Amino acid sequence: MLAAAAIVGAVLISVPFLVAGQDDDRKPEKDQTQNAAGTVLDAQRPPAPETYTSESPKPSVKPSKKKTVKPSVPPAPKPVVVPPSPSPSASKPAEKKPEKRAATGAPRGTAAAALDSLAKSDPQGRHICYRAFVSGQGWQPAVCDGTMTGTAGQGKKITALNIAVWNVEGSSANALLHEGGSSSGQAKWAPSWTAVVGDGKNNYIGSSKPGAPFLTGFAMNVGKGNVCHTAKMQNGGWGQQFCKNGRPEYMFVGTTDNNNWFEAVKLTV
Repeated sequence: MLAAAAIVGAVLISVPFLVAGQDDDRKPEKDQTQNAAGTVLDAQRPPAPETYTSESPKPSVKPSKKKTVKPSVPPAPKPVVVPPSPSPSASKPAEKKPEKRAATGAPRGTAAAALDSLAKSDPQGRHICYRAFVSGQGWQPAVCDGTMTGTAGQGKKITALNIAVWNVEGSSANALLHEGGSSSGQAKWAPSWTAVVGDGKNNYIGSSKPGAPFLTGFAMNVGKGNVCHTAKMQNGGWGQQFCKNGRPEYMFVGTTDNNNWFEAVKLTV
């Protein structure tokens, strides 16, 4: 048995040497870490980053094509219809009726016309006739020797006066007018007095035109004797009578307050 055991041991010892002595015919495997072209690893590589530079834009060498817009054609004008020429009878101007005048030559309705009958009946007496142009109403009838012209208690404004005198060597006057936008609060005198208008003639101050400023007051004088007035202001009653002698003195009626005025007046000489 000892001999058999020795034989088995010898056999086992010789086996490794037999295995080591055999030739290895297998080819070496390729290195799996190499990145061959076309492999998955090559596809996963990120592309090279693009390069950006700051550069001013250059104008295009080729001109841009613009659309040609044709001008709109205006519509043909409509024919103008010319009315027929008027007949010879229609072309004649209307005949103007002669203005009625008083015996003194003054137009009817004026202060001088009202003075005419007084001057005839009392040629040596002193008389004054007058009328007011009231805004919104027009010229009032002429009155004489202390009769009221204007309105009382209605708040209406006078924009013009027409005056005529008799046997006092004529009259001269000036208007004190409301001034729109006045910063001083004072009314404004007309640029100059009227010329001295002789006895029996019409004298005018202010204006009867639409939109004319109203009179806050007025001044007047006569050549001889005296002239007197009594007036009613728009925010008060009738005042007392005031008189002035002949030129160079003059009488004043009303107020210099730009926002006040006289509504009515009575005159005597």
